Amino acid sequence: MPLGWALLAAFAVWNGWSLWLFARHETGLLPGGATMSLIEEGPYRLSRNPLYVGLLALHLAIALLVPSLWAVVALPVSWLLVWWGAVRPEERFLRERFGEEYDAYTRRVRRWL
Repeated sequence: MPLGWALLAAFAVWNGWSLWLFARHETGLLPGGATMSLIEEGPYRLSRNPLYVGLLALHLAIALLVPSLWAVVALPVSWLLVWWGAVRPEERFLRERFGEEYDAYTRRVRRWL
């Protein structure tokens, strides 16, 4: 299915770019790690959570390529788990770490897309 392949390619480019920025800024990838800077360029200009957006796109790509109706149906559950288990704790951590700088970023950039 062409859409599945397109999403898979988009995931590879998008998440690769996002991870490269973490390395370039020499900042920790995991919450609580050595978070040295707030990344606001590349995919982070469009989404505060580009890695999670990419993972959800990967989920959908695999669901379409397999194909699996159950995987498509499970996508909202995946989104909820990512939001609740990763995004919310990370937002708390970043707000504590960067304060007003992070708050200003959240006003400029959407959480997802």
